Amino acid sequence: MITALLQLAVAGAAVVGAAEAELRPPAPGVVELGERLVEVVRYDGTRAEIEIETPWVASAEIDVDGRLDDAAWGQAALLEGFTQFSPIEGSEATQRTEVLVLVDDDAIYFAVKAFDEDPSGIRATLTERDGFAYTDDYVRFILDTFDDQRRGYVFTINPFGVQHDGLWNETGGSTGRRGRGMFSPIDDSPDFLWDSDAEMTDWGYEAEIRIPFKSLRFPEQEEQSWGLQVERKIQRTGYESSWAPITASVANRLTQAGKLNGLRGLDMGLFMEVNPFVTGARNGALDDSDTFAHSNPTGEFGFNATYGITSNLTLDGTFNPDFSQVEADAGQVQVNERFALFFAEARPFFLEGTEIFGMPKQLVYTRTIQNPIAGGKLTGKVGGLNVGYLGAVDETFSAGGESVYVNLLRARADVGASSTIGAVYTDRTANASEFNRVAGADARIQLGGRYTVTMMSARSFTNEASFSERRDGTMGFLRLERAGRTFQYSAEFEDTQGAFNPGSGFFQRIGTAQANSRASYTWFGRRDALLESMAPSIEVKAFWDHDRFWGGQSFEEGEIQLSSRFGFKNNITIWANYQLSRFQYQPEQYEGLFVQGSGGSTQPFRPAQEEFDLMPSATVGIWVNRWQKVRGNVRFTRSQRPIFDRFYRVAVEPANSLSGEARLNLYPTSSLSAEVGANWSRLTRRSDGVEHSTAIIPRVRVRYQFSRALFLRSIFEYGSQESLSLQDSASGLPLVSCGDADCFERSGGVNNDVRIEGLLGYEPSPGTVFFFGYTRQMRDARAFGFQDVQPTADGLFLKLSYRFRM
Repeated sequence: MITALLQLAVAGAAVVGAAEAELRPPAPGVVELGERLVEVVRYDGTRAEIEIETPWVASAEIDVDGRLDDAAWGQAALLEGFTQFSPIEGSEATQRTEVLVLVDDDAIYFAVKAFDEDPSGIRATLTERDGFAYTDDYVRFILDTFDDQRRGYVFTINPFGVQHDGLWNETGGSTGRRGRGMFSPIDDSPDFLWDSDAEMTDWGYEAEIRIPFKSLRFPEQEEQSWGLQVERKIQRTGYESSWAPITASVANRLTQAGKLNGLRGLDMGLFMEVNPFVTGARNGALDDSDTFAHSNPTGEFGFNATYGITSNLTLDGTFNPDFSQVEADAGQVQVNERFALFFAEARPFFLEGTEIFGMPKQLVYTRTIQNPIAGGKLTGKVGGLNVGYLGAVDETFSAGGESVYVNLLRARADVGASSTIGAVYTDRTANASEFNRVAGADARIQLGGRYTVTMMSARSFTNEASFSERRDGTMGFLRLERAGRTFQYSAEFEDTQGAFNPGSGFFQRIGTAQANSRASYTWFGRRDALLESMAPSIEVKAFWDHDRFWGGQSFEEGEIQLSSRFGFKNNITIWANYQLSRFQYQPEQYEGLFVQGSGGSTQPFRPAQEEFDLMPSATVGIWVNRWQKVRGNVRFTRSQRPIFDRFYRVAVEPANSLSGEARLNLYPTSSLSAEVGANWSRLTRRSDGVEHSTAIIPRVRVRYQFSRALFLRSIFEYGSQESLSLQDSASGLPLVSCGDADCFERSGGVNNDVRIEGLLGYEPSPGTVFFFGYTRQMRDARAFGFQDVQPTADGLFLKLSYRFRM
């Protein structure tokens, strides 16, 4: 009750402040520019002065060098009065921040003066683009150019002027490497062309930013308003503040932004980009005689092109696109995994402008396009309708030896203040008798600002030469969420028929019905208290076979989990959870699995169901971001879990499990960084105490940044994953899978793979790069033996590209 009254009081104060702001014009303020004191128009966020009459000059002529000494800043508007939104919502920011904003005919400009009472504690590294959001102090700008409270451009700088950019997406879903935090709404996949610089001072740091209108999409209107939010984070404390006040009791953060009003005559002019590239490589591999040999050097040429049809509609095309990844996917533990592992998209052409394809469930997963010859995209917003089309010719050959033609079509319409409805169509076609097509619709409805309802349904149509008839299947999804500073709640349900085939998407489980619900409560301590926050939660999940669910039968898998997160002073977080799981499989799911006797005879395999009831699991972890030179996290899990047959995806026998991960981030200097980490897992059979599987994957990544553009990076990864053959726990006899004629042992395997990567890179701006790298893959005869290491593949590669803008 007290909390509710406090929230009501804060909301009432904001309303009164907003009403006063309408009656009282913003007061003048004084800002120091170089050695001058200049009077400018001031907008104070604490007084709800968040409606800006945008200042304009014909040509700002600002040299973006991080020093606020250009004459044009004297005509800018001053934004101040930041308030904290994490962890103590609504309190005064611990450090003062001043922001200047100015517009000319070609660009929008921002300047920052970030004051700090302890400048020596500012976190700043000369690091890779998009790579500092969880390590460095920063100031972030969010521009909602369509003022629709659904999507915004994100531009972030650290105290050295290193850039991070992306898209703030309130409509849900992503097709790229969405954010780097578990619940982040930022998709940092897109890279835009903009200018920034910053420098440290004896009172904090200052910065300048120039964002050309050619890098933004906005309505074709003579006069328009943009949403604007400015945020600042101080890493040593974890404190976050904003210019326009933010409350977690409203689901949509973009609705709480301020406004840039009076933007007139915006014109991006002719917009066209051409990004040609050349690549060269010389690869080696083991041949059929187990001899390592190198192929002749090869080279490729291709290009990407972008044309701005209007200020809000963009056409992209590519020929012989370069879809090489500069860095290989980090290794993941694969032993005893039933389902496919997800790897985020990292290829530039697919990442740019594809936020429109984000949906509640991933019906578009562009990594299904594996080896495209050419591709094209059309994306943009027309009125309240977002549209997107992506087409490609993929040399991932079909069963008939033909290329696959991919077409992805998406439309999403704005409804009301911040709700949306959408439709999607995907098509993978090789010929008239071999195709996969999916049609779907979705909606995201926000109610009362706090509640969000998300719905989606789709139907697939699949035909293959091996099918006797076409297979059609449906899926459905429903989620309810409640936002709140203290109490949060979510519940969702998903159902897919066994015949549903998302050929261009990614679903880990098909043919199941699943439901889960989560409730959490967050308690906040006072500022500077040892314990700043505590967040207990409870989560319940259940899984059914699709047909059994609709037949009214009980669930096959279920779990209940109690968790809590403790946030301590100086950015230290401890979390813990306790979970009980239950696995119950039906006899028909084991058809094809047999126990093989000593004489070769077989009998059907059926495990004892009681072995998989109420299997406990406990996890503890800690994340420390207190010190400037050393940061890291450790997680440890002890549990009981089944040993799974990966092909049949069923439990075979129970095991005791130990698993965990550790990450240590080192920053010896502002230019040198290293990440040292490892994942590990061990399963021990409960029937006889024998170790069934182990996996250890250590990884070291070292990066030296000579400048913001020039770097040298090296990666070492060792993946040791071993598992025994499956057995019947009651008899100790091996398990086999039997078809019409033969039986095959459900064998384990041994993999001791070593990978070394080195890369010299020069990347002054996105799309303009020079890369020279070497990768070597090896196989160790014995885990961490390092005595009989045999190379299995290597590659020397070169890439050169330049991004022309007109």
